[in-house]
Amino acid sequence: MLVPEWWVIISAIFICINIVWTFVLILGLLALYKKAMPVLTEARTQLRRVSNQAKSVALKASNTAEIVHAQTQHLLGTAQSTGTQVTQSARAIGAAVTGLMIAARVFNFIRKVF
Repeated sequence: MLVPEWWVIISAIFICINIVWTFVLILGLLALYKKAMPVLTEARTQLRRVSNQAKSVALKASNTAEIVHAQTQHLLGTAQSTGTQVTQSARAIGAAVTGLMIAARVFNFIRKVF
């Protein structure tokens, strides 16, 4: 049994369309990759920057808490429990501020990108 000529022609047309479509999809993926990679690289850089700033803020808060603790202990004598609570509160506030700063930077970056 022979395949009709029109079937071979239609099959060849569809194969050509498939090859062209595959090529277009590959080009589209490459274009998407070229657009996405700089954005991801910038996001990674900004996240590192924000993380370093957050660490700095947390360190300053911890140092401030230590100073407050030392002064409290000096002024009140045996107020060690009060200083410990202040230190823990300052560290918790530092962590909260750190989280807020990171979230704000990421939100601003996403808003700028889109």
